[in-house]
Amino acid sequence: MECAVSGIHPLFDALAIRRAFSRLRSGLLSQPALKDAHQALRYLDRFETLEEKREYISVLPDDTVDVLVYLYFRTLDAWMTEQDELTLH
Repeated sequence: MECAVSGIHPLFDALAIRRAFSRLRSGLLSQPALKDAHQALRYLDRFETLEEKREYISVLPDDTVDVLVYLYFRTLDAWMTEQDELTLH
């Protein structure tokens, strides 16, 4: 989490993050994407290296990646709140 606080988000590229936040603001995240993201998170744990995780994420549908980005930043926000850190994004 410490690297994420400094703006380094190794699982997602900048384009995926921008797209996810744009779609989130537009209300374009769907219920099926939430279910797919849940399954993807469970499967993601099977990979050991960051490269394997990034490769897996790269083949997921955009809707699923958008939800994963959203959940990632929600988790980061919660962690930063617990650490009394300011949210940077």
